[in-house]
Amino acid sequence: MPVRWMIYFLIVAVLAACNNPLALLLATPTPTLTPTATATSTPPPTLTPTSTQTPTLTPTATPSPTNTTTPTPPPLPTDTPTLPPPTDTPAPTAAPDIPLPATPTPAPTETLQAAVDFRIASWRLWPLALNSGCAKGMHVIFIHVLDVNGQPLDGVVVGDSWNNVEVTSGNKGPGRTEIDLWTNTMEITVKRDAATGQPYTSEVSFPFSSFLTTIPDEQMIQAGYCANELECQWKRQNESYYCGGHYSWEVVFQRTW
Repeated sequence: MPVRWMIYFLIVAVLAACNNPLALLLATPTPTLTPTATATSTPPPTLTPTSTQTPTLTPTATPSPTNTTTPTPPPLPTDTPTLPPPTDTPAPTAAPDIPLPATPTPAPTETLQAAVDFRIASWRLWPLALNSGCAKGMHVIFIHVLDVNGQPLDGVVVGDSWNNVEVTSGNKGPGRTEIDLWTNTMEITVKRDAATGQPYTSEVSFPFSSFLTTIPDEQMIQAGYCANELECQWKRQNESYYCGGHYSWEVVFQRTW
């Protein structure tokens, strides 16, 4: 309570004790005028705007994949069907025999080689061991002439393709002859029949050489002049005259008819 009110009540109490009429006056509170209520103007009602319904866009329908309907399986039969009585199965009819195509028979050697009268059956560098070594080795072309059955054939003239030398088979044994190979190279071929002079067509041999510079590695290795290709190449580069002039060859001609 404020101090001023405490003082006020104390004075009233003293005056009342003294029967002072002023005490009654002070004790009676002054009526407080109640203020007249001022009419408050009521604001006009605020119109609530009617909500406009926003149209909802209908989503575009997604096309469904074709044939999405799962086919309904046919209902399972409840009753076991009665099988018809077995009928006699006819015996299988045997397939007709179809003749197989004839297997082509390879043409005989003489037909395949009809382009020439004599073909080269084989050729090789004469082995070092059979050629009497390197320093004193031979330098010969050993020639064999055979008939269509592989038998020795005498009386056939053989020579080089440059027509420098000719020999006749049989002068060094049955179907055999030889041509000396000096420091040169020769290609050998069959030429004609010695008795009748009938000319022959023939394959031409590999160029037989007396120097290793033109002899293939595989021939050098097979004949025992090199252990391998590396050694052959080294000899060509560093010992080009290795066994120079002392190489021999062998060639076999066979008649095709």
